Amino acid sequence: MTYRSDGTCRDAGNISQSFEALPVKAEKIHSLTSLRSFAAAMVVVFHTRREFGYFGLANHLALTQAVSLFFVLSGYILAHTHRTITSKNDLRSFYLKRFARIWPLHLAGAAAAAWLIHFEGGSIAGAAAVLNVLLLHAWSWNINDYFSLNGVSWSLSDEAFFYAVFPLLIWRANTTWAVKLAGTVLLTAAMLLAFKNMGRPLMLWSAYISPITRLSEFMMGIAAYQLREKLGRAIKTGWPASVIEIGVALIAVSAVWAADLKFVSDLPFHPNKPVAIWLSNCGAAIVFALLIAVFALEKGILSRLLNARPLIYLGEISFALYMVHQLVLRYAEDHGYMTPSYSISTKAIAYWLAAIAVAAVAHHLIEIPAQRLVWSRLTARHNVIA
Repeated sequence: MTYRSDGTCRDAGNISQSFEALPVKAEKIHSLTSLRSFAAAMVVVFHTRREFGYFGLANHLALTQAVSLFFVLSGYILAHTHRTITSKNDLRSFYLKRFARIWPLHLAGAAAAAWLIHFEGGSIAGAAAVLNVLLLHAWSWNINDYFSLNGVSWSLSDEAFFYAVFPLLIWRANTTWAVKLAGTVLLTAAMLLAFKNMGRPLMLWSAYISPITRLSEFMMGIAAYQLREKLGRAIKTGWPASVIEIGVALIAVSAVWAADLKFVSDLPFHPNKPVAIWLSNCGAAIVFALLIAVFALEKGILSRLLNARPLIYLGEISFALYMVHQLVLRYAEDHGYMTPSYSISTKAIAYWLAAIAVAAVAHHLIEIPAQRLVWSRLTARHNVIA
């Protein structure tokens, strides 16, 4: 560092610019982090229903709606953490951080799934494996492709697409969100209409798996974030906010109940099967957007309860739990740990503890180190030296 004759630092301007160029971490919204734990739990209960049942109440809920909650949450949180992307550095930073967020754990899950398949005496199609590792498998309507290896990873393929187009969606979002939301909803409708006379595998792909179909849910999260200031002024802290939070939570639970496929398929107005599939799996998205927007304000009693540290931690490891829960179940079944000599409740408790433990390990040994590595590389590039 050198100084001019007047005592001022010659490099001060460069240092200031470097600090300005660094990505600034947005304040975490703990209530939304905790919500992720409930979404992950819904997915786990759904995927273990054959072994442990639905635990009573969940038997009448469309638990696959949890993926929709994840997508809407993703849109809202990214709009919060990356409100503007105005330079190449912003763009590079965004994509590297998103890569570090999902790909290392996805690769570890794919490798674990490949090992389990080999142990079970099965084989892996080369093309499907390549698509899976590259997070392109949700673009294939072949069920053997989009459910390949670690089956839940199809949603990461969708997320990768959302990340790819996010800079366009967030550009001038405060004035263009309504148009963009309408456009993505039209894309969803077009996908449902285009595949209405196809066989069930194609209808399932078009209504549930396709990144194009699911983009509207991600955009709902971005749109909800644009309304945060108006909503914040309208909702008063204290009991009014608590009443609204409780009401919105009840509406969300009701929507998940109403979206149950048996209920939806009996409705007289659904024009084709893709619509029924979409409603049963994604139809609560607009309610989730409202739920997230209200709880993000953290003005009522429920959002304060969601700030409990155990719930926050479960939310922090929820992505890892989502990624490992089926792998843990397959490992337990392959190695005889699901022996019928134990009661269902005992096996369920043991499974949940094991899945959460493995998720915690994956979170601390894969997720966090990968993100720290990327963050350190980003800061090092700016060469901020006093």
